[in-house]
Amino acid sequence: MQQLTIFKILTFILVPFAILFGLMDIILLLSALANPTFLFAVFLVGGFCIYVFASLFFITKHVKHNMPAPASTKDWIRVNAFVSLFFSFMFLMNSLSMFYMGDAELKNIIDKFLDTQSKLPAEFTPALFVKLMRSISYFFFFFSLILLAHLSICFKLLKQYAYLFLPKDPA
Repeated sequence: MQQLTIFKILTFILVPFAILFGLMDIILLLSALANPTFLFAVFLVGGFCIYVFASLFFITKHVKHNMPAPASTKDWIRVNAFVSLFFSFMFLMNSLSMFYMGDAELKNIIDKFLDTQSKLPAEFTPALFVKLMRSISYFFFFFSLILLAHLSICFKLLKQYAYLFLPKDPA
């Protein structure tokens, strides 16, 4: 029962991020129409959003009320959970690489980036960008840990509540 409560809390923590990422995904989809290399990012972010909302509906509608769920619900959750797992590992690896990168090396990379940006105001210093990159790294590190914990509990709950899923139609 405690696992179910933790899962609910983590789900409600992830819902605002899914909404925000979903809105960004729509904008990214429009960009992907002009540049197809963005389609992979659209797929990853969309899979995360679908996973969060599918698990939210599963937990609030089917588990809470002990209602049977169609077999497709389990499929939606599982497939998008694997996409979210990749999404989370990607964020985790990016943030860990930022943690292990020294300030001098990060400042060097940012200096090269700022050299290509000629119209930035003088307030945008390399020190500000280093601080910003570190802050973003911490955010994505904790976000990926929350998502990984959610995914782990979700797979356990899918096994525990397997009786709620209706069998697939043989047709």
